[in-house]
Amino acid sequence: MRLSPRPCINQKLVDELKVLRDYRFAEFGCMLHRSRASSIAAGSPEGIAYATAISAIISTPYKITSGHEARKIHKIGQKLAKKVDEFVETGKIQDAQDMLENERFIALRSLMTVHGVGHLKAKDLYAAGYRSAEDLKKTGEWEKEFRYYDDIQLKIPRSEVESICEWVRVQLDRIEPGAHIAIVGGYRRGKRDSNDVDLLITYPHQDGKERGILRRLCHRLKAKEPRLRPSSRAGLVPPEGILSFSQPATKRTTRENKQASSFDALDKALVIFKHPANRTTRPRDVYRRVDLIVARWPAFGAALLGWSGSTQFERDLRKHAEHMGYKFDSGGLRTRATGEVVPTATEKDVFRALKLEYIPPEFRNADP
Repeated sequence: MRLSPRPCINQKLVDELKVLRDYRFAEFGCMLHRSRASSIAAGSPEGIAYATAISAIISTPYKITSGHEARKIHKIGQKLAKKVDEFVETGKIQDAQDMLENERFIALRSLMTVHGVGHLKAKDLYAAGYRSAEDLKKTGEWEKEFRYYDDIQLKIPRSEVESICEWVRVQLDRIEPGAHIAIVGGYRRGKRDSNDVDLLITYPHQDGKERGILRRLCHRLKAKEPRLRPSSRAGLVPPEGILSFSQPATKRTTRENKQASSFDALDKALVIFKHPANRTTRPRDVYRRVDLIVARWPAFGAALLGWSGSTQFERDLRKHAEHMGYKFDSGGLRTRATGEVVPTATEKDVFRALKLEYIPPEFRNADP
């Protein structure tokens, strides 16, 4: 596990290679399956091999000056080394430049911005003649998916992420005081803007108090609306605004240090959150996508680590854990042999158990 800053010293090269990685993800997908426990996808070989190679370049602490030099980096093959030579000589990679003008790639990327459209569905839609998200919108058959589409495509500045977090904190205090909320995802890794807001909730030193809190929180977010004045309607979730909801952890009944098929699952809800105008940075109400995740305190460190990303960093961490005889995901760390749970109230507990040096979130940007 190596440090992966953003931006990295080879950022311009990474930006070119990212286009080719994105093409592979659009064609082959970025996952084979997704565990119920994890925010991180598994991955198809076609795309993941490229993503892993780019990750190695991101973590290289010196300027790469030739393909020959790149070949010395683990996971960099001959084909990629040739592209490095091309970039060093010309300042660009022609395959990447051509791909940016490729009709199919442009269409697939646009279609995949619609909620619920993955790479397989996007390819089916492309085969049916659709070339953009706008084409889908015109059919009138995707009304629900486009209700908040324009807002959801907008980047969210850090100040707004913090504002949304504070509003959710207030609601939790009114339901069940004492909750701790961590902003995770790209925000925690230092990204200037986010695509959505990921909030991880726990109750410090009070294992079990978190059970059922997600349902109560979502109920409050939806039930408040009729009673509020229009000027006060901050943070409301419209009736159709809960896009997904699951609480396998609340339903878990096994005791700690006993095997359980649902041990590694967390309570999660994906909601649409209305952030009101503030007359300065937001001239109008805007809808944002917010992921609400609830974790037990004894496994909070694993959840914090798992939901902070980046995707490739988490893949590498899971592979290392497997090599060490553990299974790691955002629900916790346990031994593969017996299923025994390893207490991970902090991120450092996970790193320590896996015999790794602690890596701060801002150096976990292993994806371009």
